Amino acid sequence: MKISLSIPQYNRIGYLLKSLSVIELQTYEHIEVVISDDCSTDDTEQQIKQLMPAYKYPVVYKRNQRNLGYDRNYRQSIELATGDYCFILGNDDTLSEPGAIEYLAGFLEQNNFPDIGVCNFHEQGDPQNVYKRANTTGISGTGYEIAMKYYSCFSFVAGLIYKRETFLKYNTAAYDGSIYAQMYLGCFIISKGGVFFLIEKSLVLKDILLDGNRPNNYRQTLAQTWKEYKVVDGGLPSVMNVLVNAFKDAGVLTQDVIYRIHRKVYLTTYPHWLLDYREQHAFPEAVGLSRGVKPWKTKTFKLLSAWNKFRISFIYRITTVAGLLTPVFIFRMVRVRLYHYIKK
Repeated sequence: MKISLSIPQYNRIGYLLKSLSVIELQTYEHIEVVISDDCSTDDTEQQIKQLMPAYKYPVVYKRNQRNLGYDRNYRQSIELATGDYCFILGNDDTLSEPGAIEYLAGFLEQNNFPDIGVCNFHEQGDPQNVYKRANTTGISGTGYEIAMKYYSCFSFVAGLIYKRETFLKYNTAAYDGSIYAQMYLGCFIISKGGVFFLIEKSLVLKDILLDGNRPNNYRQTLAQTWKEYKVVDGGLPSVMNVLVNAFKDAGVLTQDVIYRIHRKVYLTTYPHWLLDYREQHAFPEAVGLSRGVKPWKTKTFKLLSAWNKFRISFIYRITTVAGLLTPVFIFRMVRVRLYHYIKK
């Protein structure tokens, strides 16, 4: 069984090269590395082509002639693969240990080759602090209830695992530009009968260090002063729109499903982000988020019944107050457990 490590690439070649050096330590033989380069403006092409002849594993590399955007490049990294399964890595993430892919291959063989799944991950230098998308290892099931329960697992792309033939069967460009095409595809595949699995073991090392530094991330763009203040939505309206359409396209959308999507976002994800922003000393950004995600301003809110609109509006007001006023030190104490709860 061949496993493709699919990497959507855009700039930050130093981090990608570091990741590739770690990947070479894998003990599993049947690996290929697939790099879909979305017209990087650094020397990605030169560096990768120089590396390829002597690299331990076959490398499939394609440079787009123009920037296609995150969603299209993400899908292309899987389309270019020739493996039986694709394991997604961000270009600043890598594998956690030399036996990671050997472990994955053994699991897939022992569990009758399921269709789509996720593993856990941790940050470099803190292996005990595991971000738990999965609290068990095994087959979770199929159908829209499973998709509803686990959709938030697809927000972070590293460690998403697809049987490639299943992915190609349901692959679509319909939600390119949403920044959350992987959430649509995950929910749609599972709702249409794809078998979903979980791996509790942390197979991904998130945000690798390069010369002691982490790659630039969203936290460095947050407004920390009122001069930088702006109304933002954090992509949450796009998340709800993508999810509603995934269940609609799968033929399982009901009023209850629409309500549960909104409830989960406003009861868990939204207040978590408010607290996370405040932990980064970005209170103006948190206030901007609270204004940008007012439910009655979103496209999907109108699909709710009058009673459900009232309930979601009430949840939004309560979680806004809690997210803006809860002491940050409490958030630090419970952050990993809270992340685990959000992903349940």
